Amino acid sequence: MHGPQQPYRPQQPYQQPYPFQQYPPQQIPPPRKKRTGLIITAILGALVLVGGGVTAVILVKGDHEPAAAMEQAPGPADTSVIGQKVGEVTKYGDVAVFDACTVLPVSAVEELGFKDAAHGWHNQTYLSRSVPTAEATIKDELDPISVCMYEPMIENRMERITVSIYQRPFNSLLPADRAIKDDTLLTVGGLRTAMSPGLKPDSFDARITTNDGKTQAIVGASTMSDVKDITDHKAAFMKLLELVAQNLSRGPQGLTTHVHTGRYEKVPSACDILSAELFQELTQSKDSGIAEANFREREGMKKFVNDKNETHYYYSNQQDCRRLSPEWYNAKSRSDGKALMVELETYRDAEMAVRNAHDCDPNSPSRKVFGEAVLTNEKIGDFATCSYRVGDSPTMSFVAGRTQVRLTGFGNWAPDDPKQYNEVFTPVAKRMVDEVRKAIG
Repeated sequence: MHGPQQPYRPQQPYQQPYPFQQYPPQQIPPPRKKRTGLIITAILGALVLVGGGVTAVILVKGDHEPAAAMEQAPGPADTSVIGQKVGEVTKYGDVAVFDACTVLPVSAVEELGFKDAAHGWHNQTYLSRSVPTAEATIKDELDPISVCMYEPMIENRMERITVSIYQRPFNSLLPADRAIKDDTLLTVGGLRTAMSPGLKPDSFDARITTNDGKTQAIVGASTMSDVKDITDHKAAFMKLLELVAQNLSRGPQGLTTHVHTGRYEKVPSACDILSAELFQELTQSKDSGIAEANFREREGMKKFVNDKNETHYYYSNQQDCRRLSPEWYNAKSRSDGKALMVELETYRDAEMAVRNAHDCDPNSPSRKVFGEAVLTNEKIGDFATCSYRVGDSPTMSFVAGRTQVRLTGFGNWAPDDPKQYNEVFTPVAKRMVDEVRKAIG
């Protein structure tokens, strides 16, 4: 283990001294109230762009100490730590599947003029492996088999470019010539298209159907006015439709995966760590083949100045992956379905990961927001491990090497009570610790 060693006291977790006391607060500003030995007299929280990345900043000063100066960071956050790579086509049964991020790759989004969205947050749903015909049991599903969405990671920017793929037998499809409400029927790139106006003049949606009638792509662009270089929003959307139609006409061209670059080059995708095989082992359930993932192309940088005027910098990159069992797609059997999401925040080194680990700190401002964190009875990973509720789903948090890991289970197999969640997910977390260390270090 790298970084400072800390005592682990599962039986009396919150007695003094507690290891979290020497770590900086989370980026959520705490309430202004008296604490032992310290009065919070000034708190400033802001989002700052550093080298194109998002920086969370908090300044905290003591009763009689001047606020620390805004020191220059050791270096800017990396602006490009995620790329795309096209591999082999995956099949659902005997049907080759269109991948949405292959139909609309990041290079095309940038060429269309949406540069900040292209190099910001990527959301992807995809068929991560070929599903044998005997296991291709999901039919006429309403959720798409593949999605690719691009958004910027810039404050006050909300443009969004999305392509969702619906394909038989996984999905049910609308008739190609069906017009809904204000739809306009037209032909784009030789394919039948139904175009819909959005809620605002800079937003549009369209449904494109392949000539064999077995695949549809729902294309959406919203809040295009946030991109100042694009003034004719309808013309920009028509270019987007032409590109998607051309790629659909070519047939499935392979599966696009997101890969890390630069200093994170050796970090695998979260969906490679939470593989279909590992999902089946951990959940004792089948894997549907569908994976849902989020990637942030820009590295995050956090700066903290504590009450002693000590400045700490933390650089990391976040990604997550969720896998689902086949029952998840059937309303009648969904209560028996299982889903598991792993979120990975990988730091530049293990010391940063441990020093910025505050999920389990009882005094962390996040605990004021999400409620009490319950420590596990066993040590898992390289620091304290706990579970806490985020909405209706408890999440378990722990550190493995240079990565902060959060595990969230969905479905009846995941207890709502954090204490019970600890009991069920402790063996899951132990297995995941080994996999994250092996994959990332």
